[in-house]
Amino acid sequence: MTFRSARASNPNSRLLTGLLGASVLYDWCGFLVLWFMPQWLFDVFAHPFPTNPFLFRLAALPLLLLPLVYLSAARARGAYPILIRLSIALRVVGAIAIAILVLWHAPPGQGAYWCFAGGDLLWAASYAWAASRQGWI
Repeated sequence: MTFRSARASNPNSRLLTGLLGASVLYDWCGFLVLWFMPQWLFDVFAHPFPTNPFLFRLAALPLLLLPLVYLSAARARGAYPILIRLSIALRVVGAIAIAILVLWHAPPGQGAYWCFAGGDLLWAASYAWAASRQGWI
């Protein structure tokens, strides 16, 4: 039995690779915005400025670290479908976690959190759609 990588059998994987790469940029830009905490961001979402910036910045770390999985999936270009499935699962789990926290704590400026949850679901759906077109999931 020989191993044929998905990369070799599906050369048209640019869509999924592009989506994964774009989501990495999306998350890293989000990380930078949350890390530097510009006042205008809090004004837009009617969110009070955090009393403890350390914890607020600490909450932004998943936006720095999780994209490494998406970046690995993009670089593999389907050679390891488990990375694509993991990318989808991480996005869905992230959206669910954000939704649970928002519903449980009802923080001021909930709109920002719902936007992040919706963004995660949109990225997960786009990954699933592109991967299914290639037959990787």
